[in-house]
Amino acid sequence: MTDRRDPADARLRDLLGAWRREIDEVPVPPLVDPVRAVDVVIEAKRRSRVHAPPDGARTRPRDQDLRDAQNDIP
Repeated sequence: MTDRRDPADARLRDLLGAWRREIDEVPVPPLVDPVRAVDVVIEAKRRSRVHAPPDGARTRPRDQDLRDAQNDIP
């Protein structure tokens, strides 16, 4: 039985495998300190809360209003 594999395919597979091994050899340091990241996200969420306008007008529909509006659509 003869080997009918394409030599170019085998060479490409070898090349990509060597490239992957080379990349995997170099350790990647952590880019973000997880504890600091959590603190930043919590602080951003705390600062982004929407406050009611002083006149009490609603600036966006509440959940029930959305459901009612969806029911009105034919």
